[in-house]
Amino acid sequence: MDNKKNKFKKLLEKDGFYLVLFVCVCLVALTAVWVTKNSIDNIASENGFVNYEQGELIDDDKVASNEDDEIHLIKEDGKAVPTSTDSKQNLADAKQKLKQEKQAKEEPNKEVAQTTKIKAIMPVEGKLGRDYSDNKPTYSATLEQWELHKGIDIQAKQGTPVSAFMDGEVLEVLKDSVQGITVKLKHQDNIVSVYSNLSLDTKVQKGKKVKCKDVIGNIGNTSIIESKEAPHLHFEVLKDNKNIDPLSIINSN
Repeated sequence: MDNKKNKFKKLLEKDGFYLVLFVCVCLVALTAVWVTKNSIDNIASENGFVNYEQGELIDDDKVASNEDDEIHLIKEDGKAVPTSTDSKQNLADAKQKLKQEKQAKEEPNKEVAQTTKIKAIMPVEGKLGRDYSDNKPTYSATLEQWELHKGIDIQAKQGTPVSAFMDGEVLEVLKDSVQGITVKLKHQDNIVSVYSNLSLDTKVQKGKKVKCKDVIGNIGNTSIIESKEAPHLHFEVLKDNKNIDPLSIINSN
């Protein structure tokens, strides 16, 4: 029995030694951590803060100096990128710059469009009679029937001057047995204009160059199929050898 007590006592003494040793180690470690933390706090509070990534001390004076340098650079460099402190203004400036660049690119295109725009006028001043119709018949007073009308009739007194509706060249001067005295002009973009029911005293010959508003003849009464209607110019326009409404070109200018 005594032997068992002695063994237990020795065991307690041995385990107690290690326990005391472990406690001492922990106390030493905690003390070291505490001392290190106080040292760091003192350095940070007295001299600024430590940049641990770069391993150097950065104090308040150095930070202030860097800020002054940055402000100085921004003031002197007009191309410096603005800070995000005024993002709304930056966005507005960016939009304005894009708008100006877009306008600068579009201006030459506008000038080209204006120079290539076709100039076209009504060949004679007067009241519009029969309209153009390629699918809906209109009434012919001379023929007393409904028919398609491939041009427009512009009513005016006999002898009223008729002008070229665009710049062009005289293609033909005809004494047509049906449409009467007729002048055909060819223009740019494969356009042909036809002026019928003119008087006998035409002002142009085949091959002559004409300008818009140049007089090519006068209104007459030489068209057999429209002789019972009021004096007028029968005017047609063809594009790529197909009749189109003359007003589609005149009104687009």
